Amino acid sequence: MMKSLVRRLQTLSSSSSSSSRRRSLTADEVAQINLLLPRLCLSSDRRHLATATKLATAALLTNPPPNSLSLSPLLLSLASLPSSDTSLPMSLLTRLRHSHSPHLLPSATALAASYFRAAHPKLAFKLFNWVVRPGSNVVVDRRLCAVLVGGFCRNGMVLESLKVLRAFVSSNDGAPRGGGELGRLVCRGLLREARVWEAAELSQALDGRDEVSQVLDRIIENWTE
Repeated sequence: MMKSLVRRLQTLSSSSSSSSRRRSLTADEVAQINLLLPRLCLSSDRRHLATATKLATAALLTNPPPNSLSLSPLLLSLASLPSSDTSLPMSLLTRLRHSHSPHLLPSATALAASYFRAAHPKLAFKLFNWVVRPGSNVVVDRRLCAVLVGGFCRNGMVLESLKVLRAFVSSNDGAPRGGGELGRLVCRGLLREARVWEAAELSQALDGRDEVSQVLDRIIENWTE
């Protein structure tokens, strides 16, 4: 059943990329995938996890409706791999990026949240750097920013949270509204690090007294451990 399903997904995904008329998964196929993914992830055999990754990737490339696929078990399993083993999650994201899939940003956001759940915050930062690397067409939206800023602040990674907030504010043309509650969360993180001056400066910028992006640039540039 699984092999035939994978072949069907590969056919659909290739036709979706080569044709303006997009074919989608049937409800039965979605149900089969949602049954198979958790079972594959329960296995201790990495080959089964690789199969689950390929299955999920092929399914996402058919552009199913948002949230129709239950990817949480797979993403948590990928995030729980040793920190030196990132080939499977990156293969999934890279295929989505090359295909200009609308599922790229939601998948990256869910993977970031899974990294924090798996106690791998440094991998979440590597993921952020992949998202904002030069030439990337991925924009840090509010949901991804909230996951990353919240996770980094909980783990005492305030500099990383500043960099995420800077990327988000940049995507919102540097307007104070780009910070909002997320900016306040970073301010509290700065205070916990006894960086009172930086917290006050950022707070004033979020109140509209200064350009938020310029203040963030200055704090990041002057940061010393």
